Amino acid sequence: EYFASYGFISMVIGPNDEINDSHGERALGLLDAIQTIVEENLRTESPLNDLIDTTRFVVAGHSMGGGASQIALTLESNHNNHIKGAIALNPTILIEDCDVCFDYEYCICLVPEFLEHEIPILVIAGQNELNELPDYSGLLGQDIYYNTPETTTKILYEVEQGGHSSAELPVGYVGNKTLEWLEYLLKENESYCDSLLISPENASQYLTTLQCGGSFSYDLNED
Repeated sequence: EYFASYGFISMVIGPNDEINDSHGERALGLLDAIQTIVEENLRTESPLNDLIDTTRFVVAGHSMGGGASQIALTLESNHNNHIKGAIALNPTILIEDCDVCFDYEYCICLVPEFLEHEIPILVIAGQNELNELPDYSGLLGQDIYYNTPETTTKILYEVEQGGHSSAELPVGYVGNKTLEWLEYLLKENESYCDSLLISPENASQYLTTLQCGGSFSYDLNED
């Protein structure tokens, strides 16, 4: 409803099995949602018939959905060229691969090769999430940012003293930054690029590889 109130066509989905669906299965669900929107644009009786730009999508989610949005960017689909970005809110990510993660419990780990893609990402994470989710060490939003290629446009907005629900609702600074991201990616409004380089007042850390014109910025905290 928040994004729709600003003129963006939005679709909210839930997992088929909230308890057992993996991050990967949820990622497939996000791609299915895009297909549903594409078909709605083609359906004659649809109130959105022929009104949707089916070449520009952003996938987003909170917690497991946030991690799923990152995995969706790495999957082969008919929509690869149409996904222009992702928003991961307090994401967790679990990828099981016993060939790569054989030294880890349950063969779960996060390494750069799992997140090789060129699609821009905005990650919003809480500074203190690890205190709430100690079993997710190495598998949270900050880790997603660091394991995404430096050649990919990416932003990490870490909410000062924030926990796992610090970005659950897109309001305040979080809401403003996600809207700037959508304006920049979906409407190709370059005027929002400089705004995306500005660290919110409640950020304990704000990192980016985003380039605006001839400028380049990585660590906006100058650490």
